[in-house]
Amino acid sequence: MKRVLQIIHSEEADVSVVSKFFQKKHQSSTVFYKNLYFLKKKDIDRFDLFIFHGGKQSANSKSKAISYEYKFLNYIIKQNKSIVGICLGAQLIAKTYGSNITKSKNKLFECGYKKNQTKNKKVFKNNLSFLQFHTEGISYNKNMELLGKGILYEVDSFKIKGKDIYGFQFHPEVTTNTIKRWHDIVKLKYPYIESLNKIMRDFKKYQNKNYDWFQNFLLKLLK
Repeated sequence: MKRVLQIIHSEEADVSVVSKFFQKKHQSSTVFYKNLYFLKKKDIDRFDLFIFHGGKQSANSKSKAISYEYKFLNYIIKQNKSIVGICLGAQLIAKTYGSNITKSKNKLFECGYKKNQTKNKKVFKNNLSFLQFHTEGISYNKNMELLGKGILYEVDSFKIKGKDIYGFQFHPEVTTNTIKRWHDIVKLKYPYIESLNKIMRDFKKYQNKNYDWFQNFLLKLLK
């Protein structure tokens, strides 16, 4: 049995989908990012895979919590742990290795399901579409193997060379309630974003394929 630690950036975050991936053979735990400080090294070392979820925070934040999260991330990198970042989580990893995290030229909010512009058939065997939901994106750095390019940004997915460390700007893990909650939060500030009805139609269309892909990907990392 392997152990997985999921790091969340909202106390309302729903990790039920990802947690179910591991329930038969592995053990999954969750920690709020502001509580990483309380984990001791002996506790951290027990985990085999770390998943950094998304959040409204910026990877450029100078807050104490985000600053410590970078220290935590650097520690597990040195321990050669398997790491996966989603959205903000991917940005934290990318920035650690030298990427710039910036807004698009027109400061657009990228929202809705987009076809995966894959560069790697081993990671993405089938044509998949994933939910994009972010105002900042990732630039390429020399430590990356580019897995998929973005539309507004250089990088949509990547692997760190020589490491089992992956970043996905998109969201393969979302649920109906999560999408509705996120959309309600941003629709007033960004009235031009894709309608909730359109996103939900696409969610139903791509949900099962995305879940299957992400589960298979994560379980392979634990072999």
